[in-house]
Amino acid sequence: MSVTANADKLAIVDESAAIQRHACRECGTHMYGRIENTGHPFHGLDFIHTELSAEKGWSAPEFAAFVSSIIESGAAPESMGDVRNTLKELGLEPYDCLSPVLMDAIATHVASNG
Repeated sequence: MSVTANADKLAIVDESAAIQRHACRECGTHMYGRIENTGHPFHGLDFIHTELSAEKGWSAPEFAAFVSSIIESGAAPESMGDVRNTLKELGLEPYDCLSPVLMDAIATHVASNG
């Protein structure tokens, strides 16, 4: 994956995190997350926000991960219940870790390489 426009506006949110989330410095929108750690089960994968694409054919969003990370960009911690309820109403399961499918993939990787 590569950024073709305005890459200079992106910054890594937390360089110590497993997923290096790249967000816009101006508006705070998280554009993608990259796994740089070669020992991580998902090394080489980029997590992208397909709902931001104007192109057809992308899969629809299935869950909202790292919901509490919006606190980092100014959301009030006491509003998180409302945020999670709104996501559920939209049919998106909120997670503050990875989805069960991704957690299973990590466990499978660990078991096969252990």
